[in-house]
Amino acid sequence: MCHQKPTTWGVAYLGVLWAYRTAYKATTRHTPFQLLYGIDAIAPFEFIEGSARVGTRKVQHWIKQAQYARVHLVEELMERAHEHISKNQLTRKAYHDRHLWERTIKEQSLVMLYQPSLTNKKEKKLFTGWKGPYKVVRLLPQGAVQLATLQGMLLPLDFTQASVVLQYLDG
Repeated sequence: MCHQKPTTWGVAYLGVLWAYRTAYKATTRHTPFQLLYGIDAIAPFEFIEGSARVGTRKVQHWIKQAQYARVHLVEELMERAHEHISKNQLTRKAYHDRHLWERTIKEQSLVMLYQPSLTNKKEKKLFTGWKGPYKVVRLLPQGAVQLATLQGMLLPLDFTQASVVLQYLDG
């Protein structure tokens, strides 16, 4: 979009923003515009061509009542969207938890250690940062592990379980 019209990308960007704000979102079951203002967005062509939603309102009292009702509607819509987001997050978490691999690190198990800061980034551009395998010598309190090389030499530092992952061997 920007490379086709480098000087007028801002005009097209406004259209993209309008499309995003008026598009129905599955997580909230509403549009962002509807959650913010309590009504569906009126497209600009409805003002040009005319529609029932854009007709002139002559009674000020009716307008104020509609505005108060809209405020309460916005609060209700936001509550429903919040409930739906909470339900959606719970179902996604349950799905995620069902499909997790069991990751129990025990003593004498082989693990890989993640240390990306030990390598020169320019020399090894595609280096992943995983080192090993190492053997778990001892499980320390609060999720730390003490590692040793396969030859039995202890590493000078203790590592958290978040920086090690079990090594799965074929066979």
